[in-house]
Amino acid sequence: MKRFPFLLLATVLVLAACDKKEAATTPEKSEGEAKKPDNLVTLTPEQLEHSSIKLEVAAKGELERTIKASGRVSVNLNKTAKVGSTLDGRITKLNADINDPVKTGDVLAQVQTPELIGRPLELKAPIDGVIMERNQGVGELVEKAGSVYTISDPTSLWVLAEVKERDLAALQVGQAARFSVLAYPDSEFEGKVVRLGNRVEDESRTVEARIDANNADGRLKPGMFADVEITTTIVKGVLVISDRAVQTNEDAQIVFVALGEGKFEKRDVKLGMEQHGRVQILEGVKEGELVVTEGSFILKSEMLKSQLADED
Repeated sequence: MKRFPFLLLATVLVLAACDKKEAATTPEKSEGEAKKPDNLVTLTPEQLEHSSIKLEVAAKGELERTIKASGRVSVNLNKTAKVGSTLDGRITKLNADINDPVKTGDVLAQVQTPELIGRPLELKAPIDGVIMERNQGVGELVEKAGSVYTISDPTSLWVLAEVKERDLAALQVGQAARFSVLAYPDSEFEGKVVRLGNRVEDESRTVEARIDANNADGRLKPGMFADVEITTTIVKGVLVISDRAVQTNEDAQIVFVALGEGKFEKRDVKLGMEQHGRVQILEGVKEGELVVTEGSFILKSEMLKSQLADED
């Protein structure tokens, strides 16, 4: 009876030792079963060959702060003139029509008047330009205050932009401007702010900014609507990449950085200014790193597939 407690204690010690040995020799997971990082995507050489992935170096550059406004194309009133009669009379001859080019001194029309018996009154072009408007026909009466023609230089136009009141503090004469029109959606025209209005419109709460625009190719027409962008500040030395590199993942903006050997790392990024296909990187990418600009959607799909596989 005295040996029973001793045998029981020995048995407990042996079982405990076996449990420790088994625990020491059986790991929870082998290295091959270790979970892959969620932010790493690896492509095989075959996948790389068919993915059409393109890379770009994140580098310092410059971006512009701009004001956007709606506008319309107008004749340049400083290069526009009306052609009218200095006497009441009847038009007997018209020598020009819409879009005809004219030179200073060209006789554009003749008017028969009671004051000039036996000879017509000649209406001459006061400037070089193109006939923009013809307001009357042969045989019609013309008064001293009436206009027969409007002449303007079509190579120099204005764009009148309606700038919001909240943007006025950043607006100055001399700033560069760009604009596009519906007729040429793939073209961008340039100009410069030459004058600012002196009052805020009551209903629209806007101020008119006059932009000088070169129209040497004749594509712009007065009356066209324009989408205007005025450059207020040029910011230099900012880290920029193509906006094609940026993908949306849930509520985050991400890019993929190439690590070499088919490995790509997903990075959450904080974006700054965006302009003309370029975007400022505030956080998440360093200067000199290679970011994926084309094929990043493929990497995002591979990342999501890998995450789903891990969950299974």
